[in-house]
Amino acid sequence: MTAINPARLKIQTAELGELVGQAEIFVPRLHEMLFFYSARVRQTDLSTTLLTLRTYQVPEPVIQALEREIAERLEGDAEVGYSLADALWRERWVEFRRLAVHVLGILPTEEPNRILRKIRDWLEKCNSEGIRRMILTEGMARLASEKPDQSIHFLEELINSGSKESHQAALFGLESFAKNPSYANLPVLFGLLSQILLREEIGLVKEISALLLALASRSEQEVTFFLIKQLVPASKPRIYRVIRQVMRQLSPENQHLLHEKMESQIKLKTEN
Repeated sequence: MTAINPARLKIQTAELGELVGQAEIFVPRLHEMLFFYSARVRQTDLSTTLLTLRTYQVPEPVIQALEREIAERLEGDAEVGYSLADALWRERWVEFRRLAVHVLGILPTEEPNRILRKIRDWLEKCNSEGIRRMILTEGMARLASEKPDQSIHFLEELINSGSKESHQAALFGLESFAKNPSYANLPVLFGLLSQILLREEIGLVKEISALLLALASRSEQEVTFFLIKQLVPASKPRIYRVIRQVMRQLSPENQHLLHEKMESQIKLKTEN
């Protein structure tokens, strides 16, 4: 792997930045630059399925420098941004997909449906859990900030689609909203989580727990109340696993409340 020389990296990214409007030239030049900094490794931990994306494994500062340069060059030019995002996404390399998601996340939001169509299309064609998470967080960043209602509606559509992959994607998006202190409508997030729990009866423990922990950082009492409500005689085993993961991060008082409620429900099930 080539050592990073900040001055050289700045020149390289600036030269590449001049080509953002010429995607057919930008893409091969980007390959050359990434190969220059490559770790010569093609294995990636960004996929939880069979590996479908290759990676140059370049140092993170290189990706960050490229993101900054591209953002500066694309300011105010949405059409060039869409063309570049498409060209980057077509390359089956982790770094290219990351940059494509970054571009989508900084585009103007005057055409929200156009952005959402792109997100849906990419989700349908992506097997990498890491990239899917990026799409629903970084790729929706500006849209979620400027058009939160439309973004939430899109997440609801994902939930209603019924597939486990769509539910996972929706959970990624909901977690991003929960972590945003400027988004105040927490009841909406709890409501959408309830829909997922009803539709998806097994799995996604990690994603559900992550969302609840993000919500707990905003309102621990609401999370505790929400979890207590889930503990009914017909509760699925998954909710107990979720609660055990989440409650360790809660106050002793709320841990005690949840522990008592779980013990009560377990006792009822045993007696029946």
